[in-house]
Amino acid sequence: MTKKIRLSLILIYCVAISLLFLPFLKQAAIIYQTQTVSIKPSELIRTSSEVPLEAVQPPDLSEVLAFDRNRTFRSTGQIVIPKVEISLPLFSGITNDQLLVGAGTLFPERTAENQNIVVLGHHLGRENLLFGKLLNITIGDSIYLEYQNQFYQYKVSQTMTIQQTELQVLANSKQAELTLITCDKPTHTEQRFVVKGKLVNQPVKTTKQTIMQQKSQIKEKNSQKNRKYCRMILILFLASLVIGTGIIIRISRK
Repeated sequence: MTKKIRLSLILIYCVAISLLFLPFLKQAAIIYQTQTVSIKPSELIRTSSEVPLEAVQPPDLSEVLAFDRNRTFRSTGQIVIPKVEISLPLFSGITNDQLLVGAGTLFPERTAENQNIVVLGHHLGRENLLFGKLLNITIGDSIYLEYQNQFYQYKVSQTMTIQQTELQVLANSKQAELTLITCDKPTHTEQRFVVKGKLVNQPVKTTKQTIMQQKSQIKEKNSQKNRKYCRMILILFLASLVIGTGIIIRISRK
């Protein structure tokens, strides 16, 4: 086998392995890019224009690589779902960068006491990343929301999968409810998974303290698992390249 053919086979193999690992490498890149991001609380609540559900899609690799790791994000609250181990900062409005770090409110000017709070987040195929575990939620689970300097508890009343054009879930029903929305799968899709929750009460101080402790534990647990995942993916990717290339070279020399 000539040297030119050998190099061509190696190149084809490397491209094939890279494409195979691409979804996992993107997840690892998101974890790496966002793990040291600075998030500070902010009391600023700004209005935002309505974002169509079809506009909220998983980011591509170029968006992930362009993420500014040194940027400071301003959160207006947080969302904690102990049952499925979700703990994320909540941002006022929705931008691509914010959705790589936490969840965003579609109508940040709404109030939780008597309106529909709509929260969007990414489902990127990794359970411990962003809204990855939201699809595991069940009726009756508790959702805790820190929003506009207040703390609220919701009970899940409904889960459903809808088309991205079914915008009635965004409507302000003048009732105290929470609507969580994510993609039904970690690829470009026309469907959305929706969780509806009804306001139960504003938890007492001791409950809030317990949830805040759980929030820190969930965040640290997910971070540890994600860091291990990054290392595993990188090792497997490099090992596949080295081993495969070595096999091609040995075979080509026979």
